[in-house]
Amino acid sequence: MTRRYLMVIPVPAYRNGPDSFEIESAFAQHLRTLRAKLGPLAHTLVVAAPELSAEQRAGQNLETVRADEGILFRAMFPASLGGLRYYQRLPGIMKVLSEEIEKADVVHAGPSDLNRPFEFPALLMGASRGKKTISVTDIDSRNSAKMNYVTGRWSLREYVTTKLIHANLHHLQHTIAARRFSLVMLKGRALADDYGKGRPNVKNFLDSAFETCHLIPPDRLEQKASAVLQRSAPLHAIYFGRLTGYKGIDHMLRALRVALDLGANVKLSIVGSGEDREALERLAGELKLQDRVAFLGAVRFGEPLFELLYDAHVLLAAPLSEDTPRSALDAFASGQSLIAYDTYYYRDLAQGGAPVELVKWLDAKAMGETLARVESNRERLAEQLRSARVFAEPNTQEAWLDTRVEWTKSLFEQ
Repeated sequence: MTRRYLMVIPVPAYRNGPDSFEIESAFAQHLRTLRAKLGPLAHTLVVAAPELSAEQRAGQNLETVRADEGILFRAMFPASLGGLRYYQRLPGIMKVLSEEIEKADVVHAGPSDLNRPFEFPALLMGASRGKKTISVTDIDSRNSAKMNYVTGRWSLREYVTTKLIHANLHHLQHTIAARRFSLVMLKGRALADDYGKGRPNVKNFLDSAFETCHLIPPDRLEQKASAVLQRSAPLHAIYFGRLTGYKGIDHMLRALRVALDLGANVKLSIVGSGEDREALERLAGELKLQDRVAFLGAVRFGEPLFELLYDAHVLLAAPLSEDTPRSALDAFASGQSLIAYDTYYYRDLAQGGAPVELVKWLDAKAMGETLARVESNRERLAEQLRSARVFAEPNTQEAWLDTRVEWTKSLFEQ
């Protein structure tokens, strides 16, 4: 029996024709792989999401998905819509949702923010109509309010408002999800343990984007591990992702300066685009890092990105609030170790056996000292590069999608 699978997500898309749409490139590949793995459970996969305007589309790394691939797009509302304007259009948005949910066999969504609720209402409507409901949370943001306040990115008012209103809303949604929805996938052991409390429908999951074909070839890994032993060649640190404030890229630049001042032979590549690029380039100049930092711009996910990642040794991660980027797993797949601020996601990875060096949160000096120490112990780093791939092998996107498919199939077998 073929089924219709509805994904209600905040990832915006752009309709570029009557039978096609564009969406972030890594997510486009994820949709194709998910649909293929689900087989008849997602004979038709419908993506219900905000719609990008032509102006918003410009400059983004998007990829076209076609209806003949079995994947459709249903625009929910303009991606720029928010606040009061969103609530003015809420009845129409809920009508669109209701139409899609009525046709669906599975409703896949997650918690909603207060300013634009549509994902969680979809799950509630799906559950009330007897549909199979799958709730996904890909970040444990419970500490983010405090972290944003400590860093000065949020005012006291923003912190208090978030703790009293938004945090309680998310807690309520997770509590309801664990009790009412068919399958609840939570990214992070603590999140799954706190809300699951032994419930079989609540699962801890690791949401990876890389595929088996992206794993660094063994011979290339050995070449890299051997080459890194040559102290005359610089250790290649890297960051790839959006160039935006909460990622802490300015901390990475300051850490690099510390490492260089300690005599480390290190260079840093920064891959990605974003509103902070010019400010980061200025900071690199002020820190006199021009000959040690390269800003490479955005690179399409897939072979072009991994060809670049294969040459790097260490991924830097300095999140200023809770963050669960899939870039960490991409780094392991390409044979890299990590130096990261000690936040729950990277702590989870380290406890799971991944080669992660944890440093005190917000301490760029400690990150720089760790980077210098890693560079000085090339033999240990070579072993970490090998262990990174070992960690990545069972955590491919295919492996986790297979697990998710089995969980989904079991919903129809019960």
